Amino acid sequence: MQTITGKRHFTARRFETLRALLNYCAEIYTDQPAYRYHEKPGGREIVRSFHQYVEDIDCFGTGLLQMGLAGCHISIIGRNCYEWAVAHNGIVNGTGVSAPLDRLLPTQEVVHLCRRGDVSALIYHSQLHATALAVAAENQNIRWFIRMHDGGAAYDQAPGDERFLRFEDVLALGRKGLEAGDRSFIDATIDPEAMCSLVFTSGTGALSKGVMLCQRNITHNIHSVMGTLNVPKGQNALSILPLHHTFENTVGMYMVQAFGCCICFSDGFRFFNENLRQWHINILLGVPLVFDTLYSQIQKKLRQNKRLLLVQLLRHVTRLLRFLGIDLRRRIFRQILNGLGGGLNLIVCGAAAIDRGIVRFFNDIGIDFFCGYGLTEAAPVISVNNSFVNCYGSVGPPVADIEVAIDTRDRRPGAIGEILTRSGSVMLGYYKNPQDTAAVMTGEGWLRTGDLGRLDRHGCITLTGRLKSMIVLNSGKKAFPEEIEVLLNQIPGVRESFVWGASSGRGAVDICARLVIDCSQLPEDCRTSPELSARYLSGQLDAVNRQMPSYKEIRFYYFSRRDVIHKENAIDRQAEQLQIRQELKSRSLEIQKIKGRWVD
Repeated sequence: MQTITGKRHFTARRFETLRALLNYCAEIYTDQPAYRYHEKPGGREIVRSFHQYVEDIDCFGTGLLQMGLAGCHISIIGRNCYEWAVAHNGIVNGTGVSAPLDRLLPTQEVVHLCRRGDVSALIYHSQLHATALAVAAENQNIRWFIRMHDGGAAYDQAPGDERFLRFEDVLALGRKGLEAGDRSFIDATIDPEAMCSLVFTSGTGALSKGVMLCQRNITHNIHSVMGTLNVPKGQNALSILPLHHTFENTVGMYMVQAFGCCICFSDGFRFFNENLRQWHINILLGVPLVFDTLYSQIQKKLRQNKRLLLVQLLRHVTRLLRFLGIDLRRRIFRQILNGLGGGLNLIVCGAAAIDRGIVRFFNDIGIDFFCGYGLTEAAPVISVNNSFVNCYGSVGPPVADIEVAIDTRDRRPGAIGEILTRSGSVMLGYYKNPQDTAAVMTGEGWLRTGDLGRLDRHGCITLTGRLKSMIVLNSGKKAFPEEIEVLLNQIPGVRESFVWGASSGRGAVDICARLVIDCSQLPEDCRTSPELSARYLSGQLDAVNRQMPSYKEIRFYYFSRRDVIHKENAIDRQAEQLQIRQELKSRSLEIQKIKGRWVD
């Protein structure tokens, strides 16, 4: 087994609890803005200081305790908003356990997870009022339904159901209690080792697992990331990833606040560029889709202005200057940076692979672009590139004090094996699921991630695939779908691809692929008919096959215009992709008859 421990590059304050972190922010950054957001897109801007933020948390937490919710599991569901952050912290810092849910889940799945999570109260965004009513009708064990962000609209409550109330009602109840001397929330003893957050992983029904995280897991991860990435105090971060995911929760909320940064809630993807400029955003945490889109927009404008070749030439010049110790990137590419608001200086990308050419572009124009890796069970960050080591195509070295192992007997750099991790960030286990917990946790405290990867000579991790999706060929050789998909996704017109292995009628294992096509991105001369586009795509596939060893050749494939994954925020697409591969695998004999054809 190859092992490595993340190096600490920066000193950082260590917080024993999240409550200690918030109190530190209120004391040090008192009147500085903690949040900026609009009532509605294009509407009035609202600013909340760190002092106001912690005061609201105290009021809300006190209100929850007065409602008899001490020690209870409380779910939050809805889009990112100030009330979401206040509610979550009002739960975990003295009330009970927060069980955040994905707002895009079907109603029946919300009902199911509320039961699985033993939820006693549901805090929901007003847009999900119908979902809350459905949960209320099917679950009498939920004692309270708290509606946030009314926006002045009227709502029909369940007839005779007194469990429904507004977010403002809880705040008012808590404020009244505090004025009367109730310090039950403020003085609550917080056990860093007790579960504070119950996060359900991707998947439906029994496939999703409830990850139990304690405050020690989260604060350890914050300390590790702060020891790897340095963020100037007082910068602005745009919140675009859903807060129910641990990446946005741990890093996009707590870590950036520990640096005294202001979180600006996005008005939605349509207003992304406007938000960048209006708030002069400095920090972006996101997934490849966000940066693919941003990169495409920049390239389109450069082509329209006939400056694409000039920029490519200047990128070579600035690289050479940086090699000589002279960094003029932000001066030379000032116009491009001004189009992004003028302040953007740090991008952290996670969740899935991204074209290294995009990473290189943003770094070349003066924006630090770092790819990282993590999973919910590790609270979540395991590794990330940084200003000391930035290997394009990798997800960087382990963050400070995090141990990583590659489960392989081969000691040579580059040997592939399952990625394991061990640290204070690793979860307590899966909720009411000791069997699955035992399957991923070793006796020595290592967490089995289920991901395959390798370590290079710089100590950086390169992901090669999922253990469950690995294709074992008859020859004993192994192929990883994700590595092949990276090549397929570079074909102009290919929006996404799915690769899997299936037994053929000959008893061999063949590699198959489904390509989802955006016809508007195909070369103009092959858009006129399905036959021409299929011929072009088949030629491109042949070119991909020539780049790989013969045993990895894609033998059967077809094209479709229909998206497979429709989630608005697919932070962790791996579970969905694995499920899709299993479905496609069951249809492999049918697919072998339609090689190189369109199927819609």
